[in-house]
Amino acid sequence: MQGESAQALQDNAMCALANISGGLSFVISSLGESLESCSSPSQVADTLGALASALMIYDINADSIRPSDPLVIEKILVKQFKPKMTFLVQERTIEALASLYGNNILSRTLDNPDAKRLLVCLITITMNEAQEELVKSLVILCNTEYSLWHALRGRDGVQLLISLLGLSSEQQQEYAVALLCLLSNENDESKWAITAAGGIPPLVQILETGSSKAKEDSAMILGNLCNHSEDIRACVESADAVPALLWLLKNGSDNGKEIASRTINYLIQKSDTGTISQLSALLTSSEPESKVHILDALRSLLSVAPLNDILREGSAANDAIETMIKILSSAREETQAKSASALAALFHCRKDLRETHVALKTLLSIMNLLNVESEKFLTEASRCLAAIFISIIQNKEVAAVARDALAPLVMLASSPILEVAEQATHALANLLLDYEISAQASPEEIILPITRVMQDGTMDGKTHAAAAISHFLQCHFVDQTLADIVNRAGTVLTLIATLESASIQDAATSEVLDALVMLSRSKNSIDLVNPPWSILAENPYKIAPLVSCIAEGTSLLQDKAIEVLSRLCHDQHSILGVLVSGASGCMPSIARRVVESNSFKIKVGGSALLICVVEAQSQKLVDALHETSLCMRLIHSLVKMLHSTSSSFDHRNDEWPTGITINRHPKRQPITGEVELSTALISSNMIVPWLLSKLAFHDNHTKATIMEAGAVEILADKISCHGLLSIQVSQQLVLLLHSIVKQL
Repeated sequence: MQGESAQALQDNAMCALANISGGLSFVISSLGESLESCSSPSQVADTLGALASALMIYDINADSIRPSDPLVIEKILVKQFKPKMTFLVQERTIEALASLYGNNILSRTLDNPDAKRLLVCLITITMNEAQEELVKSLVILCNTEYSLWHALRGRDGVQLLISLLGLSSEQQQEYAVALLCLLSNENDESKWAITAAGGIPPLVQILETGSSKAKEDSAMILGNLCNHSEDIRACVESADAVPALLWLLKNGSDNGKEIASRTINYLIQKSDTGTISQLSALLTSSEPESKVHILDALRSLLSVAPLNDILREGSAANDAIETMIKILSSAREETQAKSASALAALFHCRKDLRETHVALKTLLSIMNLLNVESEKFLTEASRCLAAIFISIIQNKEVAAVARDALAPLVMLASSPILEVAEQATHALANLLLDYEISAQASPEEIILPITRVMQDGTMDGKTHAAAAISHFLQCHFVDQTLADIVNRAGTVLTLIATLESASIQDAATSEVLDALVMLSRSKNSIDLVNPPWSILAENPYKIAPLVSCIAEGTSLLQDKAIEVLSRLCHDQHSILGVLVSGASGCMPSIARRVVESNSFKIKVGGSALLICVVEAQSQKLVDALHETSLCMRLIHSLVKMLHSTSSSFDHRNDEWPTGITINRHPKRQPITGEVELSTALISSNMIVPWLLSKLAFHDNHTKATIMEAGAVEILADKISCHGLLSIQVSQQLVLLLHSIVKQL
């Protein structure tokens, strides 16, 4: 039966059968089971035809009464493909499979439903050998866990599909291109196979003359090819695909325009004046919906255009970027936001452009629009400002104007719309790179809203917030007022929480450590009531993420973490000793930084952390140093520090400039054979000899190394100059020398 009336009659008959049989699922199950008992091909064909009708009208209501198992149905149907099956049985089997894969409710739980549906569609309109090969591929795809690439037998299947592009009907062409599109989305080998089989020219031809769906799929394939390999991209470029892509960009569906824009981005790797001119013309004449995608393509072209072309008045590139800046004032919110987004991406990738008057002109245009109510535009405008401000130190004209952006950006950073607040924070982080602008900002207007973004934001938002705090503190000493604001906002614990949630490779880790380092460098910190880092002393197990940075991070991250943690040695040396000794690889990492760092602050800070460990786990430290062959290197480095900093002892100041101290309370009983060092406070100028005395206690090899390095002579020399030292330091040095000599 054929025609709409016949189809309606079939549907009504099947519904009636379902009503008297307990539901459509029961009918489908019965028809599937009866295929096994059919005695003739004609019976099989009739049963398959009825099954196809049932699968076609199966809907959500039938599924709710008694759901059918599509996998069982698929297996039953695929079993019908036999070497000597009649044409009618094959035709009805394909018809039933088409109904199965075309039913959204049934096909959603099957593997590769789109690929199977397209294969069935192609099988129905191909003939002879091509049809046989496609049937084999369908059976393989249904009976195994193979991918579409393997089911089509790789390059052979690609060659077959490409052969269907040229001399086939429009429908056949559409299905073949759709299958190639699926392949290129999921398999990299297929991209080379398509190129090697000569697929690029017919794909470009389809892009010019095919159906709307075929054009979109063809553009998608070409984009995948360009994005995979420079060699393949050059082949697509030589096939002259740009004009057809521009046509699709102007006249295609929303999806087609997006695909065309993306493919142009992948395809064009060098400046093309003609294409830039065409895109600029489209930008001023096209429907508003198209401009979003045109801006993407134009941004891609301008990212590789020579700077001289962009700056030369009257050039295609100059006209294009001028048009993009003008569109910032568009009445259409989406176009306005997209222009800001495109300019943001352009300035982000082009340092040379950030340092020109084009950046200034864009900045002025955006600043005039920061009072609009569009959340989408404010987000993208802030993103654009963040990109421009990357080079604020190099572009003095931008810096002069950007001062007026501080207040509106602070207001946007306080926005209840998190995305707006995050991007405003990003812009602030880069704006505060300018010392003068940062100096004019008050702690309250920066710390409070930025900390909120770090608490509630995404990982990118947290990263920018930490950077903003770090850049702000670079020109603000931590006085009592700033310390109170930081403590009130909970900034330090928020930074630690961000560090804990970030991986060691994340940019957030470095930015957070920078901010913590700046907070730990308080001027006259001894006079502060509750300095910012005191919250970590009150919550000692919050410092575990910092310890992890030493154990797992790069040398740069390790140095930052050592500087922050060394500030806690005064109040939490016992906890630090436990955490550092318990973190795998942490003790050797600290020792390595003491040996290799050029920073005196890191050397002393690392030594202080090792004292914390040796007080709690002395044998564990020595074992770790020996296992990593660092013990001798560490001793020689400590002795060298002792020798090279002798002038530091020649002042009546108990502390080296690092300001690191260790409070050794509660006092413990000395280990048998160990000289009692009763000093409660180890000042920074005593940290190196103190660590040497601790290491001297353990084994003959370590003792001999300390002696050979000259530590005893250096300490004796310092004691002989006791008249220039404070009484406390002289006493400590005598005790330490006694300790070392006794151990030796």
